[in-house]
Amino acid sequence: MALLLACAGCTKKEPRGPGRIVTLDTDVVGLSGLTVDEHGAFWAPGEDGNAVVRIDPETFGVTRYAVAGAPPKTDLEAMAWADGTRFVLGTETQEKGRLRDAVLDGRLDGPHFVVAPVGHLDYARWHLTAPDNRGIEGICHVDGVLVLATELVERQRGRRWAPVGMFDPKTQTWTAHRVALTSKTGKLAAIDCRITSGSIEALAVERHYGVSRLLRFSIPQGPEGQWIEPTVAADLSQSVSPLPNFEGLAWMEDGSAALVTDNQYRGSSRDPSRLYFIPASALQ
Repeated sequence: MALLLACAGCTKKEPRGPGRIVTLDTDVVGLSGLTVDEHGAFWAPGEDGNAVVRIDPETFGVTRYAVAGAPPKTDLEAMAWADGTRFVLGTETQEKGRLRDAVLDGRLDGPHFVVAPVGHLDYARWHLTAPDNRGIEGICHVDGVLVLATELVERQRGRRWAPVGMFDPKTQTWTAHRVALTSKTGKLAAIDCRITSGSIEALAVERHYGVSRLLRFSIPQGPEGQWIEPTVAADLSQSVSPLPNFEGLAWMEDGSAALVTDNQYRGSSRDPSRLYFIPASALQ
């Protein structure tokens, strides 16, 4: 009986989901953000800001690149491939009451991934300040435009809204949108975008403890901010078990979604990092 009690917590449930699950062999913990380059390779930053990883699309072998030039005490939370060996990254810090967070340019340079600030997302556009450990959680680059999803929550019109910013480098203009959240506690944790019929369509992760949903919505292009109503493309809490912390999303060309898990919690890692593939048939 004593042996049985001692081992009651020894067995972990094998992860399950509607599609393939790949366990990644890497010492980089806290993967937060996911993107796909022109060769189909996946890229993800470690949120501590020390490294980014490239994941081979066929073997899923992981190559680590040390990050150089990151601002001190800055977490890397989002990543989008731009072109060639150039990426754009979103950040956050532990400073409370921040008015903005940095957007970084990232480029491969031999064994290093060199980053440099290229701008900021100003939360004053939504009349908000950022609490510690919440900032730019998702970023996508489509048709030359950047879309940035934040983990902040705004309460308006009796509902919860997530600030989403769009930057057009051609006109050097920002547009502040709001996307309705579909749960009582969830926040945006990742985003990816594509052009459909001339408009930007987004797929995003809404998550919190016990909440994990994929949201689909269209982002209007223009100077005026909009109140955007999403649809729930998939409730992953019903199909994935045990429910991990999804913090990176890549929307694949075939309509499926790839999600990466953040395995770091309060400075320690528990399970290995994994990629979950959600087939297009599981998305509405």
